[in-house]
Amino acid sequence: MRVLKFGGSSLANFECLKQVQNLILNQAGEEALIVLSAPGGITDQLVELVELAEQGADYSTQWQALSERATALLEQVEKLYGTVTHWPKFDDLQNKLAGVKLLNNCPDSVRAYVISFGERMSVALMQAMLGVSQAVYLEATDCIASHGGYLDAEVDLQLSQSKFATAMNINPSKYYIMPGFTASNARGELTTLGRNGSDYSAAVAAACLRAQVCQIWTDVDGVYNADPRFIKKASKVDWLSYKEAMELSYFGAKVLHPKTILPCAKFSVPCEIKNTHNPDVAGSVISNERRGDEAVKALSSLENLAMLTVSGPGMKGKVGMASRVFNALASDSVSIVLITQSSCEFSISFCVHETDLELALNALELAFELEAQAGLIEPVQVQRDLAIVTLVGDNMKAHKGLAAKFFASLAQAQLNIVAIAQDSTESAISAVIDGARCNDAVKVCHENFFTHIPSIDVFLLGCGLVGQELIKQLKKQQAWLEARNIKLNLYGVANSKQLYLNAEGVPFDTWQSQLANQQQGFALEHVEAFVKANHLINPVLVDCTSSQHLADQYVDFLNAGFHVVAANKKANTGSYEYYQALMQAAQSKQRKFLYETNVGAGLPVLDNLQLLFGAGDELLSFNGILSGSLSYMFGALEDGLSLSQATLKAKSNGFTEPDPRDDLSGTDVARKLLIIARESGLNLELSDIEVEPVVPVDFAQGSSVDEFMARLHELDASFTDKVQSAANDNKVLRYVGSIVNGHCRVGIEAVDKAHALYDIRDGENALAILSQYYQPRPFVIRGYGAGAEVTSAGVFADILKTL
Repeated sequence: MRVLKFGGSSLANFECLKQVQNLILNQAGEEALIVLSAPGGITDQLVELVELAEQGADYSTQWQALSERATALLEQVEKLYGTVTHWPKFDDLQNKLAGVKLLNNCPDSVRAYVISFGERMSVALMQAMLGVSQAVYLEATDCIASHGGYLDAEVDLQLSQSKFATAMNINPSKYYIMPGFTASNARGELTTLGRNGSDYSAAVAAACLRAQVCQIWTDVDGVYNADPRFIKKASKVDWLSYKEAMELSYFGAKVLHPKTILPCAKFSVPCEIKNTHNPDVAGSVISNERRGDEAVKALSSLENLAMLTVSGPGMKGKVGMASRVFNALASDSVSIVLITQSSCEFSISFCVHETDLELALNALELAFELEAQAGLIEPVQVQRDLAIVTLVGDNMKAHKGLAAKFFASLAQAQLNIVAIAQDSTESAISAVIDGARCNDAVKVCHENFFTHIPSIDVFLLGCGLVGQELIKQLKKQQAWLEARNIKLNLYGVANSKQLYLNAEGVPFDTWQSQLANQQQGFALEHVEAFVKANHLINPVLVDCTSSQHLADQYVDFLNAGFHVVAANKKANTGSYEYYQALMQAAQSKQRKFLYETNVGAGLPVLDNLQLLFGAGDELLSFNGILSGSLSYMFGALEDGLSLSQATLKAKSNGFTEPDPRDDLSGTDVARKLLIIARESGLNLELSDIEVEPVVPVDFAQGSSVDEFMARLHELDASFTDKVQSAANDNKVLRYVGSIVNGHCRVGIEAVDKAHALYDIRDGENALAILSQYYQPRPFVIRGYGAGAEVTSAGVFADILKTL
């Protein structure tokens, strides 16, 4: 005997009914019991009808919609298969609803009849489609015995077993067909079996009949290792133990319910979850047979919870206090989801569904009224809007460090843990967290435990040369990233006036036209709302501008949970107080502030400095050529060009800023030197850097760029003299930043062949670091440090460090 249960989504319309008919004929085997839910959506319609009737409201529109849908199904079936003999009596249903409306009250017994009406429709239709002679209609009320209330009854398995045997002996058949969700109590009255009641009916039947298998046919391929509606990369679990299935269903897996698993587990009946609309795919099997050795089988979540904490001096060492807490809740039928107790026995905390919160509070206040008056019990503490995320796997106990990885994943998602619980068999570990961030927690845990494909979610600020080149590199590197199991998404692009966000990812080829059509500019709250709405767990703001306004917001960016990658030097070279605030925000929020390109563009300058200082090294002195623009210009001077000629050549080749005075002032080099100084531990401000500009500060002051370039030849003669004077001493001029005894200076220096910077020209950068570890010969970093391509490469490298 096989038991096949079909859910509402499998019976939603006539086409679905025909699909189920074919599956029964092809899948059921020699003998089968078919258990059916109501057609999809019918139960919701019935619930709405009884609620409106109870309120005394007009429900004629809803009744007409139900009647029309039922009539359409009936006519379609009868047209092809003949008379439907067990069609439920709609007149009885209508009369009961009229009585409820008249009394403005619906007894539970009547409510049970109304909300289970749809199951009787399904069974009548399917019996006609299978043929009355082949499929015997079994009344669930004749087969399943229950006790308890009318609306969430518990099954008596032993009595049900004898009732099934009696019913089947009276009417032997190849196929039996039975409505799910319903049973009968000791008085023979109809009862319902609560949430997922039809699944429970099927499991009870399978247990009573010692069935070969209990198949639950639904609209998904099986049990997934996470909710596939939210986690797109969730994969099907081929096999679960009964305990794993119960843990998953208890903590939120929608495809299962704990009541469904228990009868099958008790009598070792395998339970199989299959997809009605994709029947050829192997489903998920739940049984005692062990398969696979995965440490973590799946991840589930349960939302809309509240945590109550009962505490006070009267709790400590007092026998029976926990029992009184739980008995008080049990007496009011409050279900407890999770329990945790302090080691000092001063408090006990537990989670309940938010719908039961007021009931739970009232029960506790009544149970501990005297203790509260005596000051032995404090007022019950309540935390609302919580969720539970649970890892499930029978093999978890055989693998070390899973709990640490779980909690690290929650920290990665920027979550605080409210409470922790683990069962003694170590097959499940749960964390109570902020309910609003539940999806974020599930997403990062799924990445870390299952897909192992971390994501980087990029928002680019600045679409100049470096920004445009970065987008080209992001496009070019997609295959490289995929080969390394990294998912890098570009979700937003902004310029000084517009912001373009796309939940599917910014298209690399059409982003400029999309950005041009946007009406709003960049604001942190817009991007923050986008991140929350799309549950992004590793958001990175990349600043490729030179904006002071953006630099002033970096602390806000970090505090909002964003990593910050900056090609912009303004933040790092602001006040030392702001510099410290940046570092503190990054540390406290566990976010990264990365700025490698601030000094050497694509050269790994800061990485090497941080490694040296992290290893205990100390800076003795530093000398460096930190401007690719000035490196190019001073090389041209060495070749015999005048200052004006060298500047014009550098500008036309794209080495300088649009206004060459930005390079010639020495301020950019001073900023880079300040960053190095601060990395080495010096508490300095930009004003502490001694700056010798290439051209006098007051030269052509207030003039346009063209006017400045036209007058620059006025300085040629004096500069040529400096070049010649150095040459007479077998030296060359270089624009150098230096740190000696804590003093920082940038300016023109004449260096000889023995100097580490002698050969640095034509746009190269070089840094000579003399330290405790590297002396008397310095550690030298050398390479091209100017240009959009190398700078964007450095930014790309920093983005990857956010993983």
